[in-house]
Amino acid sequence: MKFGVQLFGPLRGMQGDVLSCLEAMAQAGITQVEPCVSPAAIPGLGRMVWPTGWLLEHGDEIKQMGLTILSAHVFAQDLTGALGGLIDLAGKVGLRQYVVKSPQQLDKAALQQTALTYMQAADRLAQAGVALLLHNEAADIQAKIGGRTAYEYLLDLCQGKVQAQVDTGWVQYGGEDPAAFLSRNAWRVKSLHHKDFPAGAQEPIDVPIGTGGVDIPGCFRLGMAWDVPQLLDQEHFGPDVPAELAAACARLNKLTVSRQNTISYLNTYNTETGEVKTLARFDKVIEAPNWLKNSDTLLFNAEGRMYAYHIPTGAETLVDTGPCTNCNNDHVVSPDETQLAVSHMTHSESGFNSQIYTLPLQGGTPRLATPLGPSFLHGWSPDGQELAYCAFRQIGGQREVDVYTIPTAGGEEKRLTQGGFNDGPEYSPDGRHIWYNSTKSGLMQIWRMDKDGQNQTQITFNRRNNWFAHLSPDGQKVAYISYGENQLEPHEHLPNMPVELWLMDADGQNQRKVLSLFGGQGSMNVNAWAGDSRCFAFVSYELV
Repeated sequence: MKFGVQLFGPLRGMQGDVLSCLEAMAQAGITQVEPCVSPAAIPGLGRMVWPTGWLLEHGDEIKQMGLTILSAHVFAQDLTGALGGLIDLAGKVGLRQYVVKSPQQLDKAALQQTALTYMQAADRLAQAGVALLLHNEAADIQAKIGGRTAYEYLLDLCQGKVQAQVDTGWVQYGGEDPAAFLSRNAWRVKSLHHKDFPAGAQEPIDVPIGTGGVDIPGCFRLGMAWDVPQLLDQEHFGPDVPAELAAACARLNKLTVSRQNTISYLNTYNTETGEVKTLARFDKVIEAPNWLKNSDTLLFNAEGRMYAYHIPTGAETLVDTGPCTNCNNDHVVSPDETQLAVSHMTHSESGFNSQIYTLPLQGGTPRLATPLGPSFLHGWSPDGQELAYCAFRQIGGQREVDVYTIPTAGGEEKRLTQGGFNDGPEYSPDGRHIWYNSTKSGLMQIWRMDKDGQNQTQITFNRRNNWFAHLSPDGQKVAYISYGENQLEPHEHLPNMPVELWLMDADGQNQRKVLSLFGGQGSMNVNAWAGDSRCFAFVSYELV
């Protein structure tokens, strides 16, 4: 998961030159920084508030550290006069958001004058593709005008031209519930800051994010659902700022993979009509539906077990997988639909492992197919003779993640890819090709190769992270799941994310988004096409 940080506090708490500080933050796991900028140097704030010229000079160096700058706070006495330089800076550095604050005076007259200035600025910035956001402090949350906070009152005056960047800590310190505040302003929240205070704090001294009384998990999950930038905003640090930032990133990372309090919806999508049909709701996490081609049945995994769901009746039946009771979302059915192959995970003192087993589709004793692990199944060849999977292997002292095949009856595995992170191998219906996803070109993209690994060809080239290409039984269409470029690292496919489902023709043409949903990991890991090649199944989620 990618995390950003507002730079004012960290730079104030660190020693050394600014570029060295930024490098240390990048090594701590930060991928996005939000600086404060000003048309000219501000005495005493030089390292915390950068002159726009300094950022222009060093922008490329910052990018080379792996840091992106999508937004910046503006310190300018004359915002209107500074717009020309700010627009130039945005174009050269890649800024997409500028952030301003409420005025010190919070009476109606001052807020009205501020709104007029901000709307004029927002119009000019919008012409350059840049949004203007308003950041809240505690004071404009505490102040009330007509039953609203002064912050919301000012946003209302701006008539939708200025959007919201919400600081969760200041919201709570100002006397409001952060999650409730975010919910009622959901339509205009375009960026989220996480600041944490002890419960009932009397002094405005924040604590490491995730250690105070602010509902950081609730706010974070809302931010994930809305797909808005989320930045750490801590102003007070101990002696090791990078270590505190790394700890905050680790705490938030745990929230990205938590599946507690999740509701699952089993759905189908009709590619001819665009109709979405919800078949069932589950008060648990279900994942990765396989649609049997010769019956109205879907298979999925839940809580480590495999289930068959009968579409006409809604009946859910447990499949007996013997000792394989920790099955994940990588499972496929044999072409003749007599066998099921699962990826069964184990945990021990020596670490985590996953191996592939085959068993009768109606249930029975599993047979080990891949002695080596971790191995994650994705494809069964149309002739039934071969399995294709993603495997983690130590090669030359390095962990390599590649596509492998192995005879279904047993034998030696064969490595097909090399370089990058390679996953999701699935055979074309004619058996000539294996489709997969790889980071070889940077972002995760869809690739295709001959079944023996020859002629590896990139198919998608967009600025997104694309996973798990699934071919329709007639070989004409390909469905896949897609994450935003800045949501996560290219090798990650996490749950609890806003994602998109895409379709394309089997020759790679006519690539288009067909659906947006809240999901990710588990939504569509395996082939879920119906036998008529018109519909496919997927899972969406809700956090409660």
